[in-house]
Amino acid sequence: MNSIEQAHLIIKGRVQKAGYRDHIDEMAFNLDLTGYVKNLPDGSVEVVCEGEREKIEQFIDLIWIKQYPISVEDIEVDYSDATGEFRDFEIIREEDLTEAVYERMDTAARYMREMNRNLGEKIDKVGEKVDIVAEKVDAGREENKKGFSMLGEKIDSIKDDTSAIRTSLSSLDDLKIKYEELRRDILEIKQALKEKGIV
Repeated sequence: MNSIEQAHLIIKGRVQKAGYRDHIDEMAFNLDLTGYVKNLPDGSVEVVCEGEREKIEQFIDLIWIKQYPISVEDIEVDYSDATGEFRDFEIIREEDLTEAVYERMDTAARYMREMNRNLGEKIDKVGEKVDIVAEKVDAGREENKKGFSMLGEKIDSIKDDTSAIRTSLSSLDDLKIKYEELRRDILEIKQALKEKGIV
């Protein structure tokens, strides 16, 4: 098992009044680190955290960000032995209630911007999918038009064939009548020949 260490971080840059401590708190929670984060009077942010060295290094990578309105310029890191004094990770807020409220409002605005951006990306993706479906529908329509056109040609061909068959059947009916007439004529001739004693 990896040993537990403590890291003391001083983070400089545009790191206050931007919701940065909430980001740090979230990353620490995800990596199962304990400790705290707080703003310092000089505009920097202090983090004391305890956990496995590998997780602390991963944590430092995740909090070293430049994403409006946060811009981390430098992180000073000092490692020491863990004290085990922390049960979880917490944000130490300002004692001045007005200052704390403004910070929370800045954080809320940051999250709303993030949600807006994510929603915009999702809407763009839905739009792309709708375009793909529309292309498929258009292609399907073209296929249907071709299919209906071919079906129409086949129906016309069948009509022509049916007309030819009717004509042939009509000719057959005529032949049948003529055949019957010939048969009667032959029977009459045979009867006449019998009566004359020729046959």
